[in-house]
Amino acid sequence: MSVKTKLARQAVKTTAKHTALGTTSKLARKPFRSLTLLALGVAFGGIVGWLIGRSCGGDSYVAPSPGPTSVVTDTDQTSNNSTEHASETGAVS
Repeated sequence: MSVKTKLARQAVKTTAKHTALGTTSKLARKPFRSLTLLALGVAFGGIVGWLIGRSCGGDSYVAPSPGPTSVVTDTDQTSNNSTEHASETGAVS
């Protein structure tokens, strides 16, 4: 194991311990304030996550199609008065 890896692991371990001790200390001294901030963080994070999901199209779920479908096209173009023609994929052009 390289020196860089050892130092990185030690830094992560120390930061985690420091954060855990600080959190328990704050919770013991001011429990109402700690729980209020935690609840606000959860609510704010949930709202932001929901908004990001909506902006990325998260609410418009489209189920995958079961497979290819057959499309019958009109081969006699003279009898069709419209300018729309069905392609092989079913799209109208």
